[in-house]
Amino acid sequence: MAFDRDDMLDTYLLETSQILEELQGVVLKYRDEKEFPPEAIDEIFRHMHTMKGSAGFMMFEQINMLTHKMEDVFFYIRENKPKEVPHKELIELVLKVADFVQGELDRLSAGEMADTAAGELISELDAFLESINVDKKAAGKKTKSWTGSGAGRETTRIYIAPKDTIASHYYQIYITYARDTKLANVHAYKVVHALKGIAQDIKYSPASILTDENSSAEILEQGFKILLRSAVSKKQIGKIVSAGYETDSISITEIDAARYNAGFKLFGVDADIAARHSKDKTEYVPGDFVVHANEPGGGVVLAKDNASAKLKKSHVNVEVAELDRLSDLVMKLVSQENKLTEGKTVDKIKDITEDIRSVVNDMRMVPLTNIFLRMNRVIFEASRKLNKDIECSFIGDDVRADRGIVEHISDPLMHMVRNSADHGIEDAIVREAQGKPVKGRITLKAEVTDGELRISVIDDGAGLDRDRILLKAREKGLTDGDKADADYTDEEVWRFITLPGFSTNTDITEFSGRGVGMDVVVSSIEQIGGTLDIKSKKGCGSTMTMRFPV
Repeated sequence: MAFDRDDMLDTYLLETSQILEELQGVVLKYRDEKEFPPEAIDEIFRHMHTMKGSAGFMMFEQINMLTHKMEDVFFYIRENKPKEVPHKELIELVLKVADFVQGELDRLSAGEMADTAAGELISELDAFLESINVDKKAAGKKTKSWTGSGAGRETTRIYIAPKDTIASHYYQIYITYARDTKLANVHAYKVVHALKGIAQDIKYSPASILTDENSSAEILEQGFKILLRSAVSKKQIGKIVSAGYETDSISITEIDAARYNAGFKLFGVDADIAARHSKDKTEYVPGDFVVHANEPGGGVVLAKDNASAKLKKSHVNVEVAELDRLSDLVMKLVSQENKLTEGKTVDKIKDITEDIRSVVNDMRMVPLTNIFLRMNRVIFEASRKLNKDIECSFIGDDVRADRGIVEHISDPLMHMVRNSADHGIEDAIVREAQGKPVKGRITLKAEVTDGELRISVIDDGAGLDRDRILLKAREKGLTDGDKADADYTDEEVWRFITLPGFSTNTDITEFSGRGVGMDVVVSSIEQIGGTLDIKSKKGCGSTMTMRFPV
């Protein structure tokens, strides 16, 4: 069997990227609320649980441990409903976890290992969990617990006093598979992985299920044996190992500690160990399962099976270069078509090529939803760091644009959003004194009109200060010495702020005052065939609009 990890890794990257997008959308949807509603808590928990499981299955230990810890936090919140949970801090922690996972995805995409240490962020989550666990010191008072273990370690996380810990139980689990089961070792590992979520300790035989393909034949002949120490009941274990693991028969027997410690030499005394046949008609082909050993010290990677690789939407990853190549071929076809003589055949070819052209154009179109969501996060983080209360709204986020544009507008859009948050939105005291709502607003708007795609950043802030900009422009020698201030149109004045090195800020902060920003925006927009329009009214806010021909 030829081992090829690429397909499996591509599936993992695509699925996890989609989860991260959905996760960020859910979190930022409730950024201005006091807490997450129950349905949001459940959804975030599910996202973390899914990422934990897939990372564990791929043996990406750092991602697995980090998402497991974040899952623990939301499990605790869901089950114990603590009254005081710092909402903004929780959002920031979720986004930090998302950033970490995205960083690891980027490393994997670049052919590197997903091995960045997550210990510091895990410690932050532990501290947060400790801070909201208000009942932990109450004598004799229990809170609901979450028992689990991170990848590569068998530990128990129980958020109750040690004296309240449920006593451990010991089990022997015997599993058989149909004689015609393909890659039984992979199915066996899936069971082990599922049990690790509730295991205090787990052993299994054969132990080489990830590294030795021959273990599959041994499992079919002699069955798969597991020794498990856990705080959960036999019934709960049965529910875990009975669903979706292609097993033929399962025997779970509770044993005593002495027999558990004796290991596998006493295994099977109370269990029927005759492997049986079943009617598993699933068709498998090479590549459905992949066991891949990395370099020494690099760990072991196991692929998903086809059933677990189903996507929520029917997407196919297509390289942009391939789309461009297809587009070029269509243009060549059109060119050759024009050389043909007139007739019905030519008309049919024209119809076909036009259909192909339309399909290619549609394939290149992607919605602006995700990039708008990313800007929502930029606004959230800016509002926290600038100590301003700013909300974000979308108009036309479902508008679709050519991926060549979407892939290049993220940076200029971020510059404009940050400028609106820093320069545009006033402090709460100033806004209140001017009779404005204390909470500022930044609106992202997209529309296709008059043959143009227009993407705008609109704020209700202070607006641009014409006099101040002109004064700075004269100091820098950017104005015509013979031209009076009153002779400059607003559009001409606003254009000064897009020149390299121009800034009216005197304080250097993380967001402004370094003399870079809007010139980069204009340069980036012009590189992809666009232009930037600026409109502003002092005291009423500004609108910056990127325009691209469609």
